[in-house]
Amino acid sequence: MAVWRWMVVFAALALLGACAPAQPDRQRFFWPPDTSEARIEYLDFYEKAEDVRRGAPARISEAILGRERPRPLFSRPVDVASDGKGRFYVSDAESRRVHVFDLNRFETRVLQDENGQPFGFRLPHGLAVDAQGLVYVSDIHAHQIFVFGPDGRKLRSLGQGHLENPAGLAVSPDGARIWTAEPQQHRLTRLDADGNLVQRLGRRGNRPGGFNYPLDVDLDAQGNLYVLDSLNARVQVFDGEGKFLRLFGERGTALGSFQIPKALAVDPEGHVYVTDARAHRFVVFDLEGRHLLTLGAKHSAADGVAPGGFLLPGGIDADPAGGIYVVDGLNRMVHRFQYINDEWLAAHPIRPGEAAAK
Repeated sequence: MAVWRWMVVFAALALLGACAPAQPDRQRFFWPPDTSEARIEYLDFYEKAEDVRRGAPARISEAILGRERPRPLFSRPVDVASDGKGRFYVSDAESRRVHVFDLNRFETRVLQDENGQPFGFRLPHGLAVDAQGLVYVSDIHAHQIFVFGPDGRKLRSLGQGHLENPAGLAVSPDGARIWTAEPQQHRLTRLDADGNLVQRLGRRGNRPGGFNYPLDVDLDAQGNLYVLDSLNARVQVFDGEGKFLRLFGERGTALGSFQIPKALAVDPEGHVYVTDARAHRFVVFDLEGRHLLTLGAKHSAADGVAPGGFLLPGGIDADPAGGIYVVDGLNRMVHRFQYINDEWLAAHPIRPGEAAAK
């Protein structure tokens, strides 16, 4: 993995460049803004069903100019998960639905029960997708995890009698290891593919291995477990069996620190993404906890959509194809970014004049 040696913060004033005259047909947004060092590109946003059927460049232009938009699809979006193949899922706590965005079929729908009716969650929260396309949803008030097939219909439920308030989810690619954070119990719980209790990890505290409202979890390519220890304002890392390895992060306003961290994701390239709701941004680290990038600024979508602008960001996911999805809580939308690796750059070269002015 190439280690990033740069830091940059996106400012909302950067959007002024998108409204300047004589711009190319397509404006692209990168972080850092120097295209020779760009590592993340803004691709799209989703707030209504029509957004999967219209072209991204046209919609982004309209949104930046502040044109009237239809009513958002989401009421209180919480988490997001992508399969890396053109389909992503968004949990909505208020509507008690999980929305499916299918970019290949240009349609949206919701997860369903065995009879093809909208599934009746009580309080859906965490989401995960395994390599077979199975979708896992934690339901805090139902005290269990529901599993859906790639067709979006319920297959089974897991964790009955073992879970109290499951929130963030992490599932190994083969579905054999299922980790969930239980914030109110200040612990993590591990289940197997059949829902049997395998392990509990942690208790309330601020020492290594102790938690203070852990909200989210994810796994890296080696099977190590990353835990967002929210009220301790840090990330803790454990091996696949739950042995403590290291921690990083601290509370503060400096680059690389957290104010109120809400969710995390680990990508296949070896980067850890953490959303910070109060700071309206997300922070990127390498697997050892070295700070690489801070991206985001406070922005209300009532004034138009701002690439890199958030209002209380929440759930985040990094998929196998390099896609980065961020729930923009109070703006009631999901933003899609792309990690720029060699494969992406070869297929989407950055041409002169395409980068939006910063």
